[in-house]
Amino acid sequence: MARQEADHDDLFSEAIALTSRALWKRIRPDHPANCQHSDDLDDPAPARLQSVKEILIGTRANDWLSIYWDQSWMVQFNEMNQLRRAYVEPCLYRAQGGTLSRLTRHRNPHETSLLRHDLNEAELHSFLASNSQQLTETFALLDCLESGEFKTFQLASFVHPIDSIQPEVAEQPETIHSTLTARSLVARLGQICMQKLVIAEPPRGRH
Repeated sequence: MARQEADHDDLFSEAIALTSRALWKRIRPDHPANCQHSDDLDDPAPARLQSVKEILIGTRANDWLSIYWDQSWMVQFNEMNQLRRAYVEPCLYRAQGGTLSRLTRHRNPHETSLLRHDLNEAELHSFLASNSQQLTETFALLDCLESGEFKTFQLASFVHPIDSIQPEVAEQPETIHSTLTARSLVARLGQICMQKLVIAEPPRGRH
C-alpha cells in the first residue's frame, strides 16, 4: 500500500516541478469572461469534464508531457508522445512489455497488498480508446477557448522555462509568455490526439 500511495503522490507532486506548464481553472457562468453571453447557456464541456475543476498540462526538462484532470486522472507521455504512465482513479498504470500494468490496492482486515494485472489485448484496446477520447475532449475544450465563446475554464497560472520556479498568476492571461506557453502545450496535446496511442518502451538503462 505504501508504495502505491507513494507512487500516486509522486505523480501529482511532479506537477510542481514541470518546467513548462499551464493551469486552467473552472469559472462560473456569470464570470466577466462570459458577460456578453446569455445567462442560461449550458456548459458546453463534455459530460466527463463537467465535474473537473482544474486542468493542468506541462512538460519536464526531458520533454515528457503530463496532463491532469484534478487528481482523478493523469496521463504521461515521453518525448515521442508514447504513453508511459497513467492514473485513472483509483488505479495506477505503467508501460510494461508492450502493454500496461494496472496496479490496484487491495485491503482485507489483516493486510493490504498491491495487485498487479497486465492488461490483455481487449483491456488495453478499451483503455486506450477511452483515454484517447478524454484527450480529444480536453484538446477540443482548451482549443475552443481561443475563440472567445462561452468559457468554462480560464488560464489561471503558468510557468515558462525562462521564468522563475514560482508560477506567475495570470491576471492578464494574454501576456506573451502565458499565451505562448498555453498554446504550445495545447498544440502538443493536439499532436497526440492526431495519432494512435502507442505504449512507450522503457527508457534505456532503466526498467
